[in-house]
Amino acid sequence: MNKQTGATLLVAGTCIGSGMLSLPMVLAKIGIIPSVFLMIIMWVIIYYSAIINLELSLHAGRAMSLGDLGRKFSGRIAELVGVGSFRALSFCLVIAYIYGGSSVIRSILDLPKESFSTIAGIYSFLVIILLMLPLKNIDLVNRGLFMGLLGVIALLVIGLFTKVNWDNLPHFAPNFTNISSWILIAPIVFTSFGFHGSIPTIIKYCDNNPKILKKVFFWGCSIPSIVYIVWTIGVLSICYSNNHSIYELMLGNKNVEVGELVVALSSIVQSELVRHLISWISLLAIITSLIGVGISLCENIQNSLPTKYSKFSSIVTIFPAYLMASFIPNAFISLLAFAGMILSIIAIILPVYLLYKINPKQYLCAELEGFPIVNLIAIAGVLIIISELLNLI
Repeated sequence: MNKQTGATLLVAGTCIGSGMLSLPMVLAKIGIIPSVFLMIIMWVIIYYSAIINLELSLHAGRAMSLGDLGRKFSGRIAELVGVGSFRALSFCLVIAYIYGGSSVIRSILDLPKESFSTIAGIYSFLVIILLMLPLKNIDLVNRGLFMGLLGVIALLVIGLFTKVNWDNLPHFAPNFTNISSWILIAPIVFTSFGFHGSIPTIIKYCDNNPKILKKVFFWGCSIPSIVYIVWTIGVLSICYSNNHSIYELMLGNKNVEVGELVVALSSIVQSELVRHLISWISLLAIITSLIGVGISLCENIQNSLPTKYSKFSSIVTIFPAYLMASFIPNAFISLLAFAGMILSIIAIILPVYLLYKINPKQYLCAELEGFPIVNLIAIAGVLIIISELLNLI
């Protein structure tokens, strides 16, 4: 039970990043009810894609990275696709989390911009030390941070809900039937659930126990879904009821900055505390996400290094990302525009392909039996990639 709780919070913490703050600004284009519907659909896709990854590991007999699974069940090309996609996405996320976390810390401490590199250096050093600890110790740190994150979110949501006019809510946006809105939103929401790079680490931590892992994936996906739904309902409702101008901006094509939303919420609640709470939500969400992604990338790199150098895997994971975040902040981070596409390959496309290569007569995970859920998940993955490509045009 102890490992199950820790693994569940690791999944949920990896999912809930600072991007959560901007979800309402995107989902405003379809309204509250369609947003809840989309979240539920994404929960199904994410949960079953995790079960497909678990199925592969059960057939392999142990926890293996996606690249290793590709080599075992298909060959060299599948291995390269798995390793390349995972490392590209993970490295970009680590850079983004170091840059974002350092920026938030600087803002909270109200330090000058010139101090950014120093803050990033100290922050990166602490992360390197943390990743050197045994996984059970990292688990304990992550639990404390994640419970703190949920507590701060709860305080903020309660404060927002007291200002909502429940008789006047944006149940449906004016153009919620516009297909272009859904094409824009779907990859963003999908990316906000991205924890699949951590699956091999989680499977290994839970001793490849399918009974425990199914519960871990179920609740690990459910917690972010609930948090996202409550947060989106709260923000959209309070803006619609009390600051229609910011709500109209979110409906339009203009990109609304998180800072603008924070100012609007602070003004509505008439409390500077809102700004501080959102800063702490951002910081805690970034750190828990960095822990999840960092553990997986560190373990993946460790397996590629000679045994005598494996203890330096956390340095190899974090230090190059620190340099990129400090001196070329926009390099690689621009690749995050492709995050949904890369995540779709890692979470859905390659795992489904490998499952077809195995072609089991009977699935080891009963959830995949009967209804053609694997085919539907594969179609969802393809649609997300198509949506991402259309957004780039």
